[in-house]
Amino acid sequence: MNQNLFLYIKNTLFYLTSLFPFVFSIAICLNFNVITAMLLSVISIFYTPEINFKKIMPLIISFLILGLNHERSYSASIICCVLMIISSFFTDKIKNLFSSPFLSGIMLAGALTVTVLFTTNYFGIGATGNNVAQMIKSYISLGFHPNWRGVLYGTIVLVVMVTFPRKFKKADRYVSSSFIALVFTLVLSMLLNPADMNSAVNEISTIKSLHISYFLSSYKDFIFDFKTILIAVALYIIYFYSVASSENNKKTDLISCGIANILSSGLFKVPVPYSFINPSLAYLSRASAIIIILSTYLLFDDYILRIPIHSCAVVVIVTAWNNVQWKEIKKQFESVISFACFIISVVAALTSNLTIGIIISFAISILYSKIQKSKE
Repeated sequence: MNQNLFLYIKNTLFYLTSLFPFVFSIAICLNFNVITAMLLSVISIFYTPEINFKKIMPLIISFLILGLNHERSYSASIICCVLMIISSFFTDKIKNLFSSPFLSGIMLAGALTVTVLFTTNYFGIGATGNNVAQMIKSYISLGFHPNWRGVLYGTIVLVVMVTFPRKFKKADRYVSSSFIALVFTLVLSMLLNPADMNSAVNEISTIKSLHISYFLSSYKDFIFDFKTILIAVALYIIYFYSVASSENNKKTDLISCGIANILSSGLFKVPVPYSFINPSLAYLSRASAIIIILSTYLLFDDYILRIPIHSCAVVVIVTAWNNVQWKEIKKQFESVISFACFIISVVAALTSNLTIGIIISFAISILYSKIQKSKE
């Protein structure tokens, strides 16, 4: 097979079976309408180079921040992207402020936050909250009354995503286990609950919140207050790290990422923390993936609406945990000060929220970096 054709097929499969299921699932778990979830997936495919999917935790965290603060996402996105452009002139100095304890703590906190927030979708409990503390309080007040039929679908996804990469390593390089799990549970749901029956499982069709019209009708609403600034700063920290730590990164990537995201943020309120660094062949793969996704939705929208929300929740939870860097976390136990900074980062994010936790943790990261530099 021609090498270019092979890369084209491989990249297209990556966008279709890896990136799309993840972004689509997290949008659904954040209570976005299916059309909006599709739109967010398309935007992410357009911006995200394949090479960065190995470091997808920043993308998970950024979607969490935007999804939980959607009323301020437009303003925060614009401010964040402007900061990206400005900071492109000080890349090296800012990169030195990102210490290992901070990054390890925030990435672990992100996985824990996803698990707590989306367990309600997995078990079908119906709890609500915008941070870990609120969700735990809601779980306690509601009691443990799961939708056991829905739990079955989520557990099937869990088993598939854990076992498939181990049993079918070669196939997993091209077709993601998350895609296989979603398709399998969709088929199972349709067989067990035909369209003319009232399904006892929470399906995507039950979501009536945050439609595409939200993004298109109120994009001129620019909220400029203290909370918006905090959200923008937290997004900036995550985005800067994501772009600056990319392989083959150039300083101009920060500028291109900032400018390109300002354009998309102005329309859709959703910046994506990656820059254009892939060869032209990847753009063809992205375009193909986007066309296939949109065509599939237009032709089979009724089927897509039958996907269990429980399945989407587990896709996000497992993806988050798969991207936690355990080797980096292990390193934080080597010294008292690094362990203390690591713990503070995790606790700050879990006890307040990810936005405040990231800012507090980054402030500690700056102090840690200065202490380490003074020892040299």
